[in-house]
Amino acid sequence: MPKYHFMQWALTRAFSALLVLLAGAFQAARAEPVQIVAFGDSNTAGFRVRNENAYPAQLERALRAKGHDVRVLNSGVSGNTSSMGLARIDRAVPAGTKIAIVYFGRNDVRWGIEPEKFRANIETIVKRLRARDIRVLLIGLRTFSLADIAAANGAVYYPDFFAGVSREGEKDPKYTLIFDPIQHLNAAGYEVVVSHLAPVVESLLAKPQAADSEPATGHLLSMPAPPARPSAAQ
Repeated sequence: MPKYHFMQWALTRAFSALLVLLAGAFQAARAEPVQIVAFGDSNTAGFRVRNENAYPAQLERALRAKGHDVRVLNSGVSGNTSSMGLARIDRAVPAGTKIAIVYFGRNDVRWGIEPEKFRANIETIVKRLRARDIRVLLIGLRTFSLADIAAANGAVYYPDFFAGVSREGEKDPKYTLIFDPIQHLNAAGYEVVVSHLAPVVESLLAKPQAADSEPATGHLLSMPAPPARPSAAQ
């Protein structure tokens, strides 16, 4: 083979191999699931339920059943207050996270932490996540709204984690653990929670810029202004 033709052939082969590699890398990037982190306390961790029955795992299955390629990480730690959550935020919400579901507060109320301190911690958590371009779904307490923090920081607000399993703060016993004075949810309870929560997470998946572009008011899930102090744990 003449030298010129050999070099042309070699360059063509090398270029073809490069295209194959680039195509493979592109496909791998496209195939990477959307990473969602559920960040919170025992209600997120799934106190005394199997990992696959905690709400993050059930949420992942529900979203995948609807055709969403997602991975939901469980970054819940039982007993955590908002201060404890803030202290571990960087390792709890790793690089590559696209959506964070933030739910703290029940332990703050239980331990009598000042509402101003609790609110400051939550706002810092939301601000730090938004600074990383992570879309945030902030969950409030039934008796203590955080809607203003969500609105001011471009987050979506969900007012009550226990919607569907409780009424006026009283949980339906069929959705709670037996012999648990705090009434953590059982697998069936988390299933109900996910049935209410999943459509909201879907809206973040479908409209990735919604949280960024939405004005500081008008969050569809916002509640009225919070009372002066949280009255009691739910």
